[in-house]
Formats: sequence, structure tokens, C-alpha cells
Amino acid sequence: MLPGPDLSAAPPRRRPWLVVGVGGTQESRGALLWALHEAARRDGTVLAVTVWNGGSETERAEREAELVARVREAVEETGVRGRTQVQLVAGPVAEVLTALSEEADVLVLGQHHLTG
Repeated sequence: MLPGPDLSAAPPRRRPWLVVGVGGTQESRGALLWALHEAARRDGTVLAVTVWNGGSETERAEREAELVARVREAVEETGVRGRTQVQLVAGPVAEVLTALSEEADVLVLGQHHLTG
């Protein structure tokens, strides 16, 4: 087990329910930090989700460890504890996030700037 806050014991789900897509970008990191602050402000719960395309059990474990590490880092930075659940979901990103948004009060995503 990695040192740091225990993320394995899921907090009780409180409304509002904020779903945030977590990946390896600075934009997704910013989205996670914002979601944690917003959950604390609104007495809600964050579901931090990483979507992956499937693969071996080793790859799944690596992706899950990356997700937990990113969330732990954000929790340490914000000091917002006891408001986060983590979930690794296989499937197409748009479909997974759309499905999760149906249960969410807020869907939080990072912003990408496209250039042409």
C-alpha cells in the first residue's frame, strides 16, 4: 500500500455528486483540484474517474495506481479529505463519462485548447 491518505475506504456518497475525469494532463489535474474544493464548499463527494481502453491485468493495475497517486497528490495539496472515491472504467471515454454524468450533479473536465 502506498503511503498517504487512505482512499480505499469510500466516503459516504453525499450530494452534490461531482464526477471528474482524471488523466495525465495539467488540465485534468486542474479539474480535480477544482472538484475537490467545490466538494468541500458544497459538502459533496468527488468521484475521480480514469477511463482506459482495456488491456492486461498488469496495465489495469498500473492505471489504477496512477489514478490513486494523482488523487492522493491532489488531496494532499488541497487538504480536502474524506470526500473522494476513485474508479477505473474500461470503455470509450465519451460513452463512459456520459453514462457517469447521468448520476452526477456536476461533471468536471479539463479544458484543452486546440490549434489549427
